[in-house]
Amino acid sequence: MSLLLLCFAAVLTFVLIPINLCYVNFPEWVTALLSVAFCVGLMAYFLFFRPKLVTKIALSVIFGIAAVICSLSPYLIPYWNSYTFKDYNGTILDYDEVISYKAAKEDFDSLKCYLKRTHPMFIDGLTQEVENAYILSLERLKNLGEITVNDLRREIQTVLHHVGDAHTTTYNSYPSDTYLKAYPQKSSEGYEITKLCGKTVKQFFEDAKPYYCYETEDWISIDLASLATLDFLGYSEPFTYEWSDGERVIQETYTADNFVDWEAFVEISNGYNAPDEPKDFVYYDIDEQKSLAILTLTQCNYNQAYIDCVKAMFAEIKRKNIKNVVVDLRGNGGGSSMVGNEFIKYLPVDCYFDGPYDWRWGFLSIHRNGKTTNSRYENLTFEGQVYILTDSGSFSSAKDFAMLIQDNHLGKIIGEPSANSVNGYGEVVYFYLPNTGLFAQVSTKKWYRIDETNMDNYVMPDYPCKSEDCLGKLYEIMDAHE
Repeated sequence: MSLLLLCFAAVLTFVLIPINLCYVNFPEWVTALLSVAFCVGLMAYFLFFRPKLVTKIALSVIFGIAAVICSLSPYLIPYWNSYTFKDYNGTILDYDEVISYKAAKEDFDSLKCYLKRTHPMFIDGLTQEVENAYILSLERLKNLGEITVNDLRREIQTVLHHVGDAHTTTYNSYPSDTYLKAYPQKSSEGYEITKLCGKTVKQFFEDAKPYYCYETEDWISIDLASLATLDFLGYSEPFTYEWSDGERVIQETYTADNFVDWEAFVEISNGYNAPDEPKDFVYYDIDEQKSLAILTLTQCNYNQAYIDCVKAMFAEIKRKNIKNVVVDLRGNGGGSSMVGNEFIKYLPVDCYFDGPYDWRWGFLSIHRNGKTTNSRYENLTFEGQVYILTDSGSFSSAKDFAMLIQDNHLGKIIGEPSANSVNGYGEVVYFYLPNTGLFAQVSTKKWYRIDETNMDNYVMPDYPCKSEDCLGKLYEIMDAHE
């Protein structure tokens, strides 16, 4: 009975690991404490029941291995205490809510801890540049008479900016953000914002750079209609907007009363622009006259819908003897890199190279060289030309898809350079900071270019053109190859 209780304690300690990953957070030391407890219990069992030597050795080895695994797992698993596999039900404060310096520092220190424990750049500790930025940010917070959530997020971003990783950042997820109600009407009339608070939009973006995480400046996106964003960037009412339709210039000043919640903003927008028919994230079109199939992928979701869509497309390609396939990744913000691997199953290669990486698990780094055996769908193998359309919005797994095709010499890229580096970071884990509920994500993998001989830091197009000109350029290339 005593041995059964010890086994139950060991199993319970193991079970705490998936409980933490999928249900509830608790400190790392909990599993270590329980591991020590069942090891002490085992020693007591030996003293009182005096089992045979063979039994002692066997139990010592089994329980010793279990104790080591349970004790180290929380310090190795990058998803520990994250919200990658579980929902967050805690409080999320609004951007203008006031917090104490103590609460701000606790949140800042929590994020710092996640960086040190999880990010591949910091496997040997934070860099001096990041440490210095952290110290300066805390000083600025301490000197504020009043600290809001946006003040904290702004200072966090100035630290994360130095990491140079577009995947490692915090986001505006405030419950009560409001939006400029005049924006939908002005947009429907052909007006664009040219100045805000006396600054050109270009200067506005330039000033905002220190608060954003990016690898290419084209990735910086600022919602100029969001009140929380304006506050985050240090602007307060009244807000003077300059609008232009290319001929006329209008200047109008707004206060917080001119901003409405998201539901009202959407309703106003729908009144000026009929809402678009919702489209699937993946769909294809076939032009038999041009012998062309275009697969449009707006998100890299690797699921049954994607698998079925790609299979249906290649089946129709085979029936109609289509010679050209295009994957449109413009504006695709990423997701799962498996979408590229699934696509390659229809191409005539038995082996290819996927993105090599170093995956950080605590003090360990797991390396993968990327060599992959292709599980081909031989009955649907496509022998024609492959093209990929990219632009400055093709990010993360969309960039990986393009690199997979380019670096394995399976097709050509048309459009603009990718939105992030081929030698960057990714595979994020998600966290909510304990006092404010600020949402943060941190990379766990360091990725490397597939083709080591290619010195480009981005996926550079074989046929450069503006995003809106991609299809025109494609037809040009196809005509030249006829």
